[in-house]
Amino acid sequence: MTTRYMLMAMALAATTPAVQASDLDLEGYVGVVSDYRDRGISLSDKDFAAIGSVAAYHKSGLYGGMLAATFDDRLGGQVETEFFAGYRIDKGTVIYDISGELDMYHGDDGTRTLPGLRGSMARDFGLFFIRGGLAWSPEGRWHSPDVASLYAFSDLEVPVPNMPELTFITRVGYDMRSDGRSNLWDWGVGLSAFLLDRVELTLMYDDTSKNDPRASGTVSVGARFYF
Repeated sequence: MTTRYMLMAMALAATTPAVQASDLDLEGYVGVVSDYRDRGISLSDKDFAAIGSVAAYHKSGLYGGMLAATFDDRLGGQVETEFFAGYRIDKGTVIYDISGELDMYHGDDGTRTLPGLRGSMARDFGLFFIRGGLAWSPEGRWHSPDVASLYAFSDLEVPVPNMPELTFITRVGYDMRSDGRSNLWDWGVGLSAFLLDRVELTLMYDDTSKNDPRASGTVSVGARFYF
């Protein structure tokens, strides 16, 4: 399975035309969180994790990159790598985005590879920013492999009045599983603070409707340095 996905990625890269460096913007970050969560469920068993991401954005709207995280979960996972590529249309106040993702979880039991597709629309209203979309995972997620998932999500960001470095953030999602028995709500609320334009500090509360210690409500903190 993994070899098939790698060959698909190589074929895509081979057919992508060369671009000038001046047409690309390279962005990324490194950071640490006290609880690393995916759709409200803790991958790190509510322990610290190191994370990092780098991506290249072309002026045409095409982009691609990867994310990596280190953690130690009860399922034997130790490292997550995610490769993604997509196309973004920025209309100023409205942004459309569609992307493909390949999540790989590496651990004591080998590597689990899970593909996915994501589409979203976002709008900046000035007083707040909102985004909504759908994500399709035909082979499930790390906590429910082999159970196809359609995930609906929405994020809201509201700058704190008279304090532009602070932003109120909240999110909600609903994971619809193909087995029909393990559908799941997740939600979160918190604050984000930017320092010196490159350092972000976060304080979040996340919870889900799942009856599992990894999915119960918890407060987490995080820090990221952007470059």
